[in-house]
Amino acid sequence: GDSMTRNLYSASLRIMGVAGSGAYDATLPKHQGITSILWGTTPVVFKWAPLAVDQLAVLKEANDNSVDGNTAHDLIVLGGGAWDRLHVYATDEDRQSHAATLKELSAEMLRSQQQNAAVVWLIPTTINSQALNTEEKRDHMREEDMEAMRSVYFKNGVLSASSFVLDGPTFTASRVSESFDGVHYPPQVYDAGAQILMNAIDWLLPLNEAEPVIPPQIGKMSNPMLGFMMLVLVGIGLFMFDGFLGFTYLASAFVKGLKPHDLHRQALRSSKKSSHQQDELSDPEANNVLRSRLAKAKARKRAPKAKAKTSGNMDPEIAALIGR
Repeated sequence: GDSMTRNLYSASLRIMGVAGSGAYDATLPKHQGITSILWGTTPVVFKWAPLAVDQLAVLKEANDNSVDGNTAHDLIVLGGGAWDRLHVYATDEDRQSHAATLKELSAEMLRSQQQNAAVVWLIPTTINSQALNTEEKRDHMREEDMEAMRSVYFKNGVLSASSFVLDGPTFTASRVSESFDGVHYPPQVYDAGAQILMNAIDWLLPLNEAEPVIPPQIGKMSNPMLGFMMLVLVGIGLFMFDGFLGFTYLASAFVKGLKPHDLHRQALRSSKKSSHQQDELSDPEANNVLRSRLAKAKARKRAPKAKAKTSGNMDPEIAALIGR
C-alpha cells in the first residue's frame, strides 16, 4: 500500500513489541519496502505499492507464490487511493483504466481468500484539506475528492472482496486537526487503527485445532507413602493436642511449661473455674451471701471514722478544720 498503509504497518509492529517502529528518520528513503522478523520465525512485510496497478501486481505475485507452494500468507492488508487520485485520475481514460484495475484487484483479493488468507482493506483516512502542503494536492486530493474516490472503490467491489474493512475515516475524523501535512497523522492515531485490526484478527485467522486433552486417571498422581505420612502428622496433632503437628514440643525443650498437653490442662482448669464463678453469680442465694459480705466490709471501713469523730482527744487544729 501507500504511506497510510505503511503507518498502519508500523503501528501494528509497535503493538507486537517493536517499540521503535515508525520512528521519524530523515536519512531513510520514504518509498521503499520494509521487512521485520518477529520472534525469530514470523516475517511481517510491507510492500511499497501506492497505486492500484502496483497493488494488483504485488497481490498477484503473492497469490502465484502461494499456488506454487513457496509462500503461504495468513494475513494481507491492502490500502490505497490517495496516489491514484493525485496522479492518474485527471482524464476519463485514466478513470476507466483505474476502474478496470480495481475490478482485477477485487478478483485477486477473492483469490487470496480462496487460498486461506485473510484480506483486509484500509479505507484512506480523512484528509485535512487546509493543511495540504502543495498546490497539486490542494487541487486534486482534498477531502471532497477523496470521498468520491472511496465511493469508486466501493462500487468496483474492493470492499465486498475483503474479509474485513478497516474504515480509516472512522478513527481519524475527530483528529483531523492533528494531521500536520493534510494526509498523515501522529503515531498514536494509527495505533488506534492497529488496535482495531488486532481485535479483528480473532475471527479473521483460522483457529488452530489443539490436540484433545486426556485427564490422568484417578490416583495416578498419588503417593501412598506421602499419604501415610500425612495421616501420621494429623494423628500427632489430634492426640498430642498440638496444632503445629508436634513442633511445639521442640520449643518446650527450651521453654518450660510450654508442652501442649500441659497448656491444654491449664486451659481446661481456667475454663472450669470461670464457669463455676458464673454459676455462683447466677444463683440467687449466692448473690444474697455476696451482698451481705459487701455490707459487712463497708461497715468495717466506716467504724474507725466514727470512732475518730467521738474521740475526746482530737487535736484542736483538726477539730477546727472539720468544724467542731
